[in-house]
Amino acid sequence: MTDVEKRRKTIINIVYYAMVIGLCFLFARYAMGVCFPIVCAFFLATILQRPKNFLTKKTFLKSGSASVLSLFTLIFVFLFLIALIGVRAVQEIKGFIDYITMQLQNIDVFVTNIENAVLGFIDRLPDFISGTLTESVTTIFVQIREYIAGQSTELADSITGTLGNSFSVSWITTPLSGVISTAKQIPSILIAVVITLVATCFMTSDYDSIIGFIKRQFPENKRGDLSRAKALLKSTLSKMGKAYILIMSVTFIEMFIGLSVLRVFGIYSSNYTVIIAIVTAIVDIIPVLGTGTVLIPWAAYNLIVGNYSLAIGLAVIYAAITVIRQIIEPKLVAGQLGLSPVVTICSLYLGLKIFGVFGMIIAPILVTMLKVLNDEGIIKLWKSEKHENDEIKEKNKKKDSTEESAADKKEKALPKADETK
Repeated sequence: MTDVEKRRKTIINIVYYAMVIGLCFLFARYAMGVCFPIVCAFFLATILQRPKNFLTKKTFLKSGSASVLSLFTLIFVFLFLIALIGVRAVQEIKGFIDYITMQLQNIDVFVTNIENAVLGFIDRLPDFISGTLTESVTTIFVQIREYIAGQSTELADSITGTLGNSFSVSWITTPLSGVISTAKQIPSILIAVVITLVATCFMTSDYDSIIGFIKRQFPENKRGDLSRAKALLKSTLSKMGKAYILIMSVTFIEMFIGLSVLRVFGIYSSNYTVIIAIVTAIVDIIPVLGTGTVLIPWAAYNLIVGNYSLAIGLAVIYAAITVIRQIIEPKLVAGQLGLSPVVTICSLYLGLKIFGVFGMIIAPILVTMLKVLNDEGIIKLWKSEKHENDEIKEKNKKKDSTEESAADKKEKALPKADETK
């Protein structure tokens, strides 16, 4: 293959994959909302294949009945877990919001504590530095207090103006319009849920026929790659899901036990251990963030306000969670992601910009799936280290086989030379 042909092939591949990525983007951006019930039904049907096959083999149920029973069993288990966790979580969330509201009302005390802590640190500096810094810091905190007071006054004036003589119904119409717009969406949401459930039952029952139809749309030499890709992605996502659910569970247990121990010793007095442990576990699983996003600011706040025992306790909990995660994560995930920090951050940013907050969760998973398929040679978007090593091995094999064939020819030529003599 000449250099021109190689370049032409490269350009064609780039254009082809750019078109595929563009179509996927357009689908995800504009058609995913419309097709979401069907996509969700197909995903659920894939999950329910094992339970359905088990029921059809072990019982007298047919495929359709087994599909319906599997779906409703999954729904029952999901709702039971939500109810089990939700009752306690809702109570704690309500109390936690009240606690945060109370803390915000004491923001002036919080600012004063920060000012005292900063000024106390400045006092330890040499006189020629501390004098200037003290004046600057005092001026800054005066401006902060004036800003907070101004915001509070504006809020009070708006409330007074709303409830005073010039009565305005905007405070009623604004939330009321939100309620009405939400109520208008309820029928479409119910229809989408019903379609998802019905489509899941049919797809679970006729799953093999659907997969067969999809495979028939591909060339015969690509059907094997399609089956490999499906098995590979299913295995990878399953392992990743199990690993990260286990990591979240471990983080939740560590956080819950840590706060409970602090409560026993009288260091931590609030009753929001469950909700804080849930939030910490969720944040911990998000790439780039981690438990430090919750625990470090919390410990810093308590350090500033003078609650040193709670600050030290939170720091110990953070250290324990970090050390345990560093130990168990490599063993559980076992290199499933394999994404560099740069790629992870870029995928998070692009996902956030294109699809919003949900994109931050889904983008790293999509990039991981592309990486796995590329490493296995099912698709070829870029040349990886594995591809380069395979090419080197292939060249060495060809070189060895060429040398062996040349040696064989030489050996065969020797007897003929002897016979001539």
